[in-house]
Amino acid sequence: MLKGSLEYYKSFEDEWPGFVDIIVKYENAILPACPYCGSYHTAQVTPGFVKASFTLFRATTKFMIDPQGRGKLFCNDCRKFFTPEDYDGPIWWHELINI
Repeated sequence: MLKGSLEYYKSFEDEWPGFVDIIVKYENAILPACPYCGSYHTAQVTPGFVKASFTLFRATTKFMIDPQGRGKLFCNDCRKFFTPEDYDGPIWWHELINI
């Protein structure tokens, strides 16, 4: 779920061209359900922490930062990390943005 107005995030386009497109791709990503609680309110996890990833984290609930590497996905409802065996992920932000 988008955390703010898409118009607000357009201000980051000068620094990271294509940033709004990345937010839209995350918002439209179909992620697996949580194996603990069954919720589909899940997020893709990245271990990196740079300004672009922090801004993306603040923009959408479908993106989570975890430098401890506890899983590839995160459940926003029960707050647990998990990794399905066959999950490669729909997208990775660092493949979409040149920082």
